[in-house]
Amino acid sequence: MWKELITQHAGGVEVEFTAPATDDALSGAAEALGHPLPDELVSVLRESNGIVGEYGYDLVSPLETIIQRNLELRSSFSDLYMAFDQLLFFSDMPGNGDLFGIVLVPGQFDQVFLWDHETDSRRWAASSVEGFVERWLTGVIREQLDC
Repeated sequence: MWKELITQHAGGVEVEFTAPATDDALSGAAEALGHPLPDELVSVLRESNGIVGEYGYDLVSPLETIIQRNLELRSSFSDLYMAFDQLLFFSDMPGNGDLFGIVLVPGQFDQVFLWDHETDSRRWAASSVEGFVERWLTGVIREQLDC
């Protein structure tokens, strides 16, 4: 499903898919992070453990990157930024250090926000991972967020 969706919206832009994440790796990620991964993200990772978009950025980061990035932000930067416990970062903004994260708050699951690393602001980007993929690949997010 995800490969077809992404290919459909990529508009001729080359996108690279990797081997799927294993169930053991997904379980290990949930254990390392201390919470389950959102279902929609698990669905993507079961199809491709990371999706590389235009210019080599992570449209969806590999599982190891997701774990490392989230653990580092939650522990090492707590003095600089608001808490990151309510977001699970899974994608990056090409070239500038900003990240896209899925909300982990009950009742708001699957919402995707952009975290601005300079201002520590969090702006809504999409109502789901699927919506994020579609909106990113069609340029809607870049227009909406002035990226």
